[in-house]
Amino acid sequence: MFNNKSSRKLSDAIREYRIKRKLRKDSKNRFKMIPDKKKSHKWIIAPVVFVLLFVLIVYTLYDNGRIVVDYVTVTHSQVPVSFDGYKILQISDIHGRKFGVENKNLVEVINSLEYDMILLTGDYMSSPESGDYWDIIDLLDDLDKKDIPVLYILGESDYTPTKTSNLSENWNMCIYPKEKNKMMEYFEDIGVKFVYPISTVEKNGEVIFFTGINYVENKFDEVNFDVDKHFSICVTHKPIDYDVNARLAEVNKTRLHEVDYDLSVSGHTHGGEIRLPLLGAVYVEGKGVFPQEEDTMGLHSDGQGRYNYISPGLGADGFPGFRFYNPPTISVITLKRG
Repeated sequence: MFNNKSSRKLSDAIREYRIKRKLRKDSKNRFKMIPDKKKSHKWIIAPVVFVLLFVLIVYTLYDNGRIVVDYVTVTHSQVPVSFDGYKILQISDIHGRKFGVENKNLVEVINSLEYDMILLTGDYMSSPESGDYWDIIDLLDDLDKKDIPVLYILGESDYTPTKTSNLSENWNMCIYPKEKNKMMEYFEDIGVKFVYPISTVEKNGEVIFFTGINYVENKFDEVNFDVDKHFSICVTHKPIDYDVNARLAEVNKTRLHEVDYDLSVSGHTHGGEIRLPLLGAVYVEGKGVFPQEEDTMGLHSDGQGRYNYISPGLGADGFPGFRFYNPPTISVITLKRG
């Protein structure tokens, strides 16, 4: 057994050991870095947001200033042999906008293309009251190709109806004024022809037909149009957005009111104006938020033997007044026999 004296000596020895051990640890630790408090990086948020906004603005300005060409090919068995490879240049929805001084940039792009005719699908002016129809007339006058067919229709920015109280939701699909406005008169002066009710383009004795949706018997008979035999293009400003088979069956019960087609060509939607990667158009009037692409832009088949093409067009209208991820576009539609 330990006596008290021995026990005290042991306790003193343990205490002394612990003191020396602590001194050694303190001696080692005095050379170590003492960590600072964790730094906050919140300050970087504002500069990053500023840079992103700046890049977004620069990109939007760039994207709105350039002009792209949408090349599409429509293959159909009723395309005449002479029109195999025939190219239609579509210009749509300028809305009074100019690309460079006197549209120099747009003229240069068009003059660099190969095409056999021009099809204008409406909304050339910023508004019916603006009187800026000289822009589209000057544009046509500045193009290199002169002796080719040029056909046109009107959009809601080119014409104000005399009666607005009883307009249908599709009134701007095929606008057929009872009286010609100034722009229409100037178009005729330079040889630009109104599509409605029916127009023809001839090549080597063969013909393709351009119509609206309305069947006007005497005019259609004058050109011997046969919907089952001839290749026809229905030209509308607002895209045809209904089931054509069901529509024709409904309205043609007693007599022929509307005509069928092989290809429809339109504009009006601007491709949605604001588009997002992968998601497409954010909004299209009448079609809501994130509409189907077939209601927005591009070439699509209705699954019933018809093709529908919607041009994204060149301009912007209303809110927000600019395009995003959706550059101004002209279209070259190539017809193929097959």
